[in-house]
Amino acid sequence: MMKRPHVLVINSKTLLPNIDGATIRSLQMIRMLAGTCDVDVVYTCQRSLQPKDLSPLYAYCKHVTGFTTSTIAMIVRGCLGLFSRKPLQCAYFYSPEAQRYIDSHLSEYDFVFCNNVRAAQYVVGQECNKVIDYVDALSMRFRKEIDNVGLIKRLVFRIEYKRLTEYEVKIYREFQGHFIISDIDRQYILRHAGTTCKEIHVINNSTELRPAVQTNDKQNLVFVGSMYYDPNIVAVTTFVHHSFPRIKAAVPGATFYIVGTRPSRAVRELAADSVVVTGFVDDPQAYLRDATVVVVPMISGAGVQNKILEAMSMGCCVVTTDIGSEGLDDVVSGRDIIICHDYEDIADVVIDLIADKQRRAEIGRNARNYISGHLTYEIIEKQFTNCLQQVIKQEKTNH
Repeated sequence: MMKRPHVLVINSKTLLPNIDGATIRSLQMIRMLAGTCDVDVVYTCQRSLQPKDLSPLYAYCKHVTGFTTSTIAMIVRGCLGLFSRKPLQCAYFYSPEAQRYIDSHLSEYDFVFCNNVRAAQYVVGQECNKVIDYVDALSMRFRKEIDNVGLIKRLVFRIEYKRLTEYEVKIYREFQGHFIISDIDRQYILRHAGTTCKEIHVINNSTELRPAVQTNDKQNLVFVGSMYYDPNIVAVTTFVHHSFPRIKAAVPGATFYIVGTRPSRAVRELAADSVVVTGFVDDPQAYLRDATVVVVPMISGAGVQNKILEAMSMGCCVVTTDIGSEGLDDVVSGRDIIICHDYEDIADVVIDLIADKQRRAEIGRNARNYISGHLTYEIIEKQFTNCLQQVIKQEKTNH
């Protein structure tokens, strides 16, 4: 029997609870790696997790080692990072204790799998086989957000955008294996690298096919996402100010639900008679089940929107933007979802959909069929395993 590769996964955040896009992606990659490899995990976090909190990980991992760091220490390192050339977030999330652990155990592994560019910093410059999941092109995300934030953040984001661009190129040139969530993100990194000498494999997020919702006439508009995340904050605030008044004028009974953990002050201030800010809820899918239309009006961000995948998997009728639909290969606007180009367009489309139950039902059915044909776990796992085998084979050839 062929020996299974021994892999160390490095993650720059806690992996549980599974409540945001970053943890969804990380857990998916660990689960898929475990299909062909023996997996150990090192992660950093701000609070200590008990063994019972980590029990879901042990279904896929042999050893899980965490390193906690205080918020004050992270802020200090982030400020000191202004005087280095690395991305500020690398300095902010860095753990000297994790670095010492990784350095002392690195020789035990056939390769290291880093779950983002922040995790990559622990092995940059090290002599070992290295694989990176960029997730998305972080530098592209910061470039898109520069014009949508305040003055102080804008200055910081300009610095971070430049540093991330350089760092992603450095990782591309140094690491042996590369994964990313969409072809748009892939092309962005390759363009800045100025070469295509190494393949970046596109592996989308998977989602499970959930029971189909029943089309309703409740006039509920729903957005689900982490409400401390800048692109989500910009999306809902802009929608409330520029689209929702037009919708309310045509559909007085419409209500907009903003569902997600840790809403920022700007989001909380949106709350009104017809705008409900829920904060954390135990079951976000309950709001999707009651949604007449799911709106995802993104104007910044990068990668694939998990909130869209989840809604489509339930057969919801989803309205989004060009940026929101990035990474959904072969999706057809008007058939599987509806893609709008500005906030006036979003308002008019939502108004029409509220009045057309049959069309909403048809788009929801097609959305669910799209997920079943493109993004189930079984489909994505097969793609990932084939790509990983190519990476491992290439590493052996080079050695």
